[in-house]
Amino acid sequence: MGMTIEQAIAESIRAEKAAGNLYQGLVHKFSAEPEVADFWNQFALEEANHLEWLNDLTGRLSKSELEKSVDTATQDLFYQVRLISWENALANVHDLADAFEEVNELENGETNAVFRFLIDHFEVDKPIRDFLLAQLAVHIARLSTNLPEAYRDILTRQSIKAE
Repeated sequence: MGMTIEQAIAESIRAEKAAGNLYQGLVHKFSAEPEVADFWNQFALEEANHLEWLNDLTGRLSKSELEKSVDTATQDLFYQVRLISWENALANVHDLADAFEEVNELENGETNAVFRFLIDHFEVDKPIRDFLLAQLAVHIARLSTNLPEAYRDILTRQSIKAE
C-alpha cells in the first residue's frame, strides 16, 4: 500500500519542522548581522504557521479521508524531501551566499511537496487553487525580494561570514 493522506500530513509536518530548524540555525549563524537574522527569523515564523495549520488539519479530516492513498507524484515529492537534511544544509553554510543556496534547495523541495499535496488533495476550487500556487511562488521569491537591499548583491552575501 502507498502513502496515506495521514502519512503525507505527517511528512509535511516533518518537512516544516526541518525548514524551521534550518531557519532558526541561520538566525544563530548570522546573529552578528541583525537585519539578516531578522530576515531568517521571518521565514522561521512562517514555517511555524505552516506547522500549526498542518497540525490542525488532521483533526478536521475524517478517518476515511485520512486513510485514502496519496498519488504517486506526491509520494515522489515527499521522497525527495526526505533526502534533504537540515543539519547537513546548515553545516554547508559558511557565508550568506551559501545560506541562500541551501534555502533555495530546501524550499524548492519542501514547499513544492507541501503545497502540491495540499492542492492535489484538499482544494477543488480553482480560485483557491490558483491562490495556493501563487503563494508557492511568493514564498520562494521572498528570498530575494525581502532581503534588506544592502545584502542583495552576491559579492556582499559572499562576504558575510556565518558564525
